Amino acid sequence: MGRGTNDTPGQFHSFYVSRSWLAGVLLLIAPALAHAQTATFTTDRKPADPLRLSESLRATLTVEGAAPLTVALPDPLLDPISDRDWKIQPVGGPAVVALGNGLQRWTQAYRLDPYAPGPAMSVIFGPVRVNGREVQPGGFDVKVVSTVTEVKAEAARPVTGIEELPPPPGDTAVSQHPLWWVGGALAIVLLALVAARWRRKPPPVPPHAWAAAAFDRLEQGGGTGADLLAGAAAVVRGFIERQFGVPATRLTTEELLATPAAGAVEQADALRALLDRCDRAKFAGDVPDDGGCRRVLAGCRQWVDDVRAALPGPR
Repeated sequence: MGRGTNDTPGQFHSFYVSRSWLAGVLLLIAPALAHAQTATFTTDRKPADPLRLSESLRATLTVEGAAPLTVALPDPLLDPISDRDWKIQPVGGPAVVALGNGLQRWTQAYRLDPYAPGPAMSVIFGPVRVNGREVQPGGFDVKVVSTVTEVKAEAARPVTGIEELPPPPGDTAVSQHPLWWVGGALAIVLLALVAARWRRKPPPVPPHAWAAAAFDRLEQGGGTGADLLAGAAAVVRGFIERQFGVPATRLTTEELLATPAAGAVEQADALRALLDRCDRAKFAGDVPDDGGCRRVLAGCRQWVDDVRAALPGPR
């Protein structure tokens, strides 16, 4: 903008100072505006390391966003399926640190105790509201085993002989030796059979079979209302994650429907209707009666069946 002939030196100076001040403010707040709120739920335990039923797991919820950071946690903390399989409790209180550029980081440590063993027990944190916006922290899978993790024949202790006692009257020590050899051979054979059985890894559960079992547990668990719909939505998201490799449990409904995998299925409109109905019950309190909740659960099960039927390959 050029300086007009009628502009006084004072007016031009004020205009220049105003523009400079505005540009400086924008430069200062731009990083904070560009940094969206994020939340992650992680553990330092390696996925390959099995967790025994008698052990505990430590995980950390980390939230970053514009200061002042406000964090509202879900109740319960975990999604319905994870809440069934895990006990979670905080370790100490949350900590908040400044990151600069108007940003803060909020962290809270948790202790997790498994209720049951499994090759891939999911730990998914529920949706967290950060500065008024819902964020999905996601989670991780843990291999939970019983006290005995694996039996190997080569790791078995050798069979030791039983201390020989003086033979009873009429018997000799020589006559007892064949019995020890037979007993030792039988023990070795039994150990080898047990080791072979334990070393067989169970086949992976197909996504459709996993979803069917999860729906059965929901129907038999006696859940009602918003809890039942939240569980149904979690099963649908878990099926999509296992079948198509989409992180459905860590995405909002709109983000999930925008993915190529979810948008490409012929049942995309039905998926939107089901998830929207579950979201209204969870966030707006619009919960149908028990019959309506059961119909939504049946619709979720039917959607999974329809998607499986449309997939290529053997049924």
